[in-house]
Amino acid sequence: MTTNWNIAGMKRLTENGLVVEVTYIFKAEQDNVLDRKVGSLNFTGNTNDPDFVAYEDLTEEIVLDWVYTALGSQKTQIETEVTTNVTNRLEQIQNNPYGNGVPWNR
Repeated sequence: MTTNWNIAGMKRLTENGLVVEVTYIFKAEQDNVLDRKVGSLNFTGNTNDPDFVAYEDLTEEIVLDWVYTALGSQKTQIETEVTTNVTNRLEQIQNNPYGNGVPWNR
């Protein structure tokens, strides 16, 4: 199963580049079965904070770190929920007693 965290978007104050909202996506996929969780987090801060990073210097890795920290134990819960959904769907597909189609279009 492949899994991936991404940043889908950010809202910032245009006057100083302070990021105030981050939208994230966690995806899991196996054998063309996909599930995902999309969420957003609000952030507060100050451009005078010692660890402030200017908007133009941000990377996805930096922002993902913020997301992971803000989510705390919810990060693991999201990963478990999404990967479990994929696994359950795969089991349903594999155990499906029904087939679709018509015999003359093989």
